Amino acid sequence: MMLIPFLSDLPAFERFTEQELETFVLTSNLFEFPDGYVFSDESNSGESTYLLVKGRVRVFQHDTALDATLTVTEVCAGEMFNLLALVDSLTVPTTAVALEPTIALKFSRESLATLKNSSPRIAHQFQYMIAIQLANALHARNSALRARL
Repeated sequence: MMLIPFLSDLPAFERFTEQELETFVLTSNLFEFPDGYVFSDESNSGESTYLLVKGRVRVFQHDTALDATLTVTEVCAGEMFNLLALVDSLTVPTTAVALEPTIALKFSRESLATLKNSSPRIAHQFQYMIAIQLANALHARNSALRARL
């Protein structure tokens, strides 16, 4: 599969040059995962984010303090998940499970540091996506806590 045309069609990557996208691909690894593969769970969020190329993944967060599932999302091709795993020392209690055979680009926390030097605009895009994810997680948690009042 040609990853550069695939990436350039995605809203998160459409404004980047071919060279920047190639740099991103070179700092990532393409893997195939079987149906039922657990990318992360509540006890181990891992150190990588994934960009789904093919397949579907269910991502959910169960809050043990509230004993409730706060968010459930089905991720499809072209979408990313486990973004908060790129933040050092941040435990993200989400579970991500492949719903079918899946192909994904795996991008590690270590690769983000490399990308900051070689393609800072894409690294900045990741930081922006992380900030949005943190805001969404905070909003979900706040809403769940308010519902308990």
